[in-house]
Amino acid sequence: MNYALLLAYDGAAFRGWQKHPGLVTVQGMLEDAIGNVVHGASRTDAGVHALGQVASFRRGRPIDLDGLALPESLRVLRWAEVNDSFHARSSSTGKRYRYDFAGLQEKNNSFLGTPDWESARAALRGLEHLPELPGLGSPSKDRRPAPPLTRWSLSDEGVLDLEAPAFRKHQVRNMAGHVLAVALGYSKPESLRELAQRNRPWMGACAPAHGLTLMQVLYPAEIDPFR
Repeated sequence: MNYALLLAYDGAAFRGWQKHPGLVTVQGMLEDAIGNVVHGASRTDAGVHALGQVASFRRGRPIDLDGLALPESLRVLRWAEVNDSFHARSSSTGKRYRYDFAGLQEKNNSFLGTPDWESARAALRGLEHLPELPGLGSPSKDRRPAPPLTRWSLSDEGVLDLEAPAFRKHQVRNMAGHVLAVALGYSKPESLRELAQRNRPWMGACAPAHGLTLMQVLYPAEIDPFR
């Protein structure tokens, strides 16, 4: 049997998704409750939240997924038995993340100035038509460049939504950090495009993890267990 889980969690309660000995992680908590290896669509960092994380696991016998012993900070929103070929990560065709600058400002009292979100939107428009975004990820074993964004939006309330076929390590937080620097006048809008085209890893600001939420994992309609 192959199962898919739709998950929500408060990242403040965990040291990220990936299981590590001696640390409280989302994957570790789920595997303890289920008794099987669980694969996540995204290996979210410590402090990053999720409203639409997807995980999958295989099991030889049925399990009561509605009665798992989980803390308040981790919830199974929905679950489904899926085709044997489904895998939470490798079957995914994209992800959607949200960075909430308004929540970041509230937690840190205030920014040093009033953000100019139109300048920040100009910076994001500069990424359009680029075939890939090699300079936006942090150093990692995965040397593949980031693909272009599928869509993005940035509201006047400071809510940044990003969607792409895949994201590289720290990419959304790196982008959010620089977008805020542009909005506050510390960097010019065209600088984001220049950074994105570099072949060396990111060297700029990285926004705090607690402002970031994984909103949705995308799959082809014919295999999406939660469409």
